Amino acid sequence: MIPNPPKILTDSYYARLDELEQRHWWCRSVRRVALSWSGGLDRNAAILDAGCGTGGFLSAMAKRGFRGRAVGLDVAAEALARARRDHGLALLARGSASELPIAPESLDLVILHDVLQHLPAGDDGRALAEAHRALRPGGMLLVRTNVGSPIGGSDALHRRYAASGLADLVRCAGFRVERHRLLHPAMALLGRLRSRRAGGHSTGETGLSAAIPPAPINFALEAASRVSDALVSGLPFRMPVGDVQVLRGRKPGPPRVAPGASSRKVTSS
Repeated sequence: MIPNPPKILTDSYYARLDELEQRHWWCRSVRRVALSWSGGLDRNAAILDAGCGTGGFLSAMAKRGFRGRAVGLDVAAEALARARRDHGLALLARGSASELPIAPESLDLVILHDVLQHLPAGDDGRALAEAHRALRPGGMLLVRTNVGSPIGGSDALHRRYAASGLADLVRCAGFRVERHRLLHPAMALLGRLRSRRAGGHSTGETGLSAAIPPAPINFALEAASRVSDALVSGLPFRMPVGDVQVLRGRKPGPPRVAPGASSRKVTSS
């Protein structure tokens, strides 16, 4: 049974989401990091974006040379309609990340971007277990989620994840954690300072209520984020502060090697 999406996930929500993902420096930053971390994936691999939204990430992979089987999955019909209309995606399915309509060991990459925190209690672990089931040995998992202290549940956001908690959850599903980083440490520290001065709690400025900065500022922040992301990704350890966390996991086992695949890789630029 396909669960109903939260009431906030309307067509106008996805229109706003698509605009932010294409233009806002923060959204462009986290997408760029994920594309880089998936670099080296065989062009003919089979991938699933579970919680694909409007399909921007799969579209970006195609622009970088991916020509394999890419499936987008989402609980919201409005999101899938935009993915088909605005990004030209053809392989789309309505369903939940916690109950994938995918055969076992049939995928090379599963993407869970900003999905786990929106799932009901227990379903985040089930979603990771489903990703493990669907991946071939050696298959890759990409996760992006929030970071911070636990919160009370709501219709839209059920939890935040401490970095250690997310890593433990991924390992409990059977994955090996290859890379795990917190991005934008300087912006996170600035946000904390502003929150303390205001006497309140800051949840960041990356939600759908965020305004796209004026073009010169947006350009400058994106340039700064490129430097920051490169530095953070290249460190041999995880920074203790950031406004979002990204993780790459691997299902144990030798990866599948397709005939002639060694020379066909997706670029990571």
